[in-house]
Amino acid sequence: MTTKKQTNEYYTEMINNQLHMECKMCGVMEPITQNTTATTCHECVRESYDKEFPFEPSIGYKPTGRPRGWAFMKEYVDKDGNVFHKGKEQPKLKGKLKPTVIKPKPQKPKLTRIQKQRMKADAYAKIHQLKKKLGKAKFKKDIRKITSEIKKLQKIVK
Repeated sequence: MTTKKQTNEYYTEMINNQLHMECKMCGVMEPITQNTTATTCHECVRESYDKEFPFEPSIGYKPTGRPRGWAFMKEYVDKDGNVFHKGKEQPKLKGKLKPTVIKPKPQKPKLTRIQKQRMKADAYAKIHQLKKKLGKAKFKKDIRKITSEIKKLQKIVK
């Protein structure tokens, strides 16, 4: 006694010489091959996937209240008294040390266009003088020193 599996017959139709069948969930016509028994449209697949794996937007960066690079410091003490040695918390030392004071990095003044041009002109003049010296230099130590100064000045020119 074998039982027959109950299969549903879905509506099929020829559209522009292409066989189409209705979606088993919403009834939208989808293109199919000759031996297809049932089909699900892309919208129904997306909806079922969204139910199974809901979208959770990434919140992004969450500030901890600690300065940049705190985990690389030899010793960092936050405002609550927690002590960290290279990013690893030291619970035995909690509250025994003063909080670490972070000094802000000094900001360089922004140069104007004229100041930049003046710096380049001075660098070109200095390079010219150094190249003259380089021709007269005899010892390797003098040559190396002059070439290193020229390289530094060429970085300014670029």
